[in-house]
Amino acid sequence: MIRRPIFALLFFAVSPASANAAPRDDAPRTPGAKTALRTATPLPAVPTAGTDAGIVQEGINWRLTAKAAYRPATVLFAATRGVWDLSRRAAITIVVKNTGAKRATIQARAETAESKGIQDTCRGYLVLEPGQSGTVRVPLMRRPEDPTYKPFEPFFMYHKNINVRDNTLLTDKVSRVLVTFEHPDSGASLQIGPPHAEGIRKPGPVTFFPFIDSYGQYRHTDWPGKIHNDPEMKSRQAQEDADLKAHPGPDDWDKWGGWKSGPKQKATGFFYATKWNNRWWLVDPDGALFFSYGPTGVGFGEGTPISDREKWFAGLPEPADGKLGASYSPGHHARYMYYEKRDYTQFDFSVANARRKYGANWESATIDRMHRRMRNWGFNTIANWSSEAVSLRRKTPYTVAIHYGGPWLDRIPDAFDPGFEVALKERMEQERGKSANDPWCLGYFVDNELWWGYEEKAGMVAQAALKAPAAAASKTKFCELLQKKYATIERLNAAWETKYATWDALRDAKDLPATATPSYKDDCGTFGLQFAEQYFRTVRRIVKSVAPNNLYLGVRFHGHIDTSVVQTAARHCDVISYNVYESEPGGRLNRYIGVVDAPFLVGEFGLDSDNWQTPFRGDELTVDPDARSKALETYLRGAFRQPLVVGAHFFQFRDQPLSGRTDGEAVLRGMVDVADTPHFDLVEVNRRVAYELYPLRAGATALAK
Repeated sequence: MIRRPIFALLFFAVSPASANAAPRDDAPRTPGAKTALRTATPLPAVPTAGTDAGIVQEGINWRLTAKAAYRPATVLFAATRGVWDLSRRAAITIVVKNTGAKRATIQARAETAESKGIQDTCRGYLVLEPGQSGTVRVPLMRRPEDPTYKPFEPFFMYHKNINVRDNTLLTDKVSRVLVTFEHPDSGASLQIGPPHAEGIRKPGPVTFFPFIDSYGQYRHTDWPGKIHNDPEMKSRQAQEDADLKAHPGPDDWDKWGGWKSGPKQKATGFFYATKWNNRWWLVDPDGALFFSYGPTGVGFGEGTPISDREKWFAGLPEPADGKLGASYSPGHHARYMYYEKRDYTQFDFSVANARRKYGANWESATIDRMHRRMRNWGFNTIANWSSEAVSLRRKTPYTVAIHYGGPWLDRIPDAFDPGFEVALKERMEQERGKSANDPWCLGYFVDNELWWGYEEKAGMVAQAALKAPAAAASKTKFCELLQKKYATIERLNAAWETKYATWDALRDAKDLPATATPSYKDDCGTFGLQFAEQYFRTVRRIVKSVAPNNLYLGVRFHGHIDTSVVQTAARHCDVISYNVYESEPGGRLNRYIGVVDAPFLVGEFGLDSDNWQTPFRGDELTVDPDARSKALETYLRGAFRQPLVVGAHFFQFRDQPLSGRTDGEAVLRGMVDVADTPHFDLVEVNRRVAYELYPLRAGATALAK
């Protein structure tokens, strides 16, 4: 049974702005103006019904009736004189009553003549139960000055542009308000009052900096659930508590998140993979079929550098602040971008907000809420990169990321070096008494997105060996194989069209041959597959020596990987992990149906940033505001139906900081934002689809469509 979500009640109120928000409620210049502007004033407008709606006037109100099921029913209020000058106003409000028999979701949009999509547009939402009345509020967020993207180029990894027009307005040129009744039943109706302007502000230009408020949020837009002050955190918490109580999780899940009412398999007390009804599945410790679905990075957030960009931030606490000062920490030499060779000070907004929201016991309270959210939202797995403190509560199945030191080639461990085995063994030994042989632990991902190259048979691994120093173990191994095959350096030179004087000259060389002859490619491929065999065989042996009852989940392939390498992995991995950032996993994994008969787990997939909460963009300056929800549903349905896939892990649980991680990655693609407020749109889609996970998978056709 799918319960109707209370979560959407977060729509109801967007509280007045505080000092954290961009300037929008400043005192007027005269007391007389203050009295007049604080009163909500009707906006002179002409209403027009949309294609799938009808409107009838009822006194000062209008009755909006949907003509078609699930198609948006709209009414447009156009300014009588072309535009409204709302430069001294804070919001447009409209009183709405749900006169239908089911819950209603209402969107209101303020637009200018130049509005397109979410550009030059401000939005507000309201959810009403049958018979309930409420006010939908559209904050009039003034367009800030455009700083251009140039000041941000050194700091961000993926961004390419900035767009200050999305979700903001030139408030002196507002020309219309569009009210939409979303996904109605045919004949459902609303009573809609006339639009009013309310609130006060001083008109004038809005400077862009600082653009991040004291909670780590973008200052220049407003959205349902945005935090404006500390008391709002408590009200959001109370709303979510009611929602969590109403949604304990899918009815047909057992305690592990397995298919309680599905066909029983052998119970071993641990997770394992099996094939049932021509599809691969996992099986939980009690013998129920199991599909692993959950977010990565379930934990407490991460710091963002403050140094050299202090002007970005408003309202940062003092380092000596007894409550929030602990969120500051020093950083040294990030992996990439501006801070790669610098020392810096960073601030963790997520932890600071958790302290504000949950008080002295914030860490324990946060962990408890994470586990409640998992099942409530339709997740049954704590995926990679997650906090050990969360996983070891043993309330939700989890995976473990294994990383280690040791000798490396170019972006891949040197699998022939004895130091590789020693380093991996030392790391795995740390799991004894924790995750090793824990029934709640699905298994181990060892490494992440290693560089196997795009050539056949992992030939580029052999090239990495050739470019390594003479003492590198893989280079020594490759040279031994070549010497055994060709016997003399002259025969190698003839086959490769090279001019090495001796075998020692080959070992000392670090440049690749100028011409990739067929023999050269064949030799590289031969060594590449031997390397892959050595790597996967060694990793499996070490993982199983410590945790024989848990799964070896592979290496988290990414991008194009030659089929021969995947086949090699299949001989040693219990499950082959593959990070698939595409519209759905079948686009990458369908090619292995009938070729690699093994279970696959999508180690990562993700969405674009929430464009309401960040001005930063890639190649596209503006996008469909519903694109993320649509993309999530499409991906999940594809994953649940793909016959090889036994799990899909969403990247990630919590948004990255708006100002970026230390390495410049700044993607707001989480289920929870920096202020610990869930993204209601993603949560509701997730519930709708994930609550039907097992019926969808069991009833799927053999090939994902």
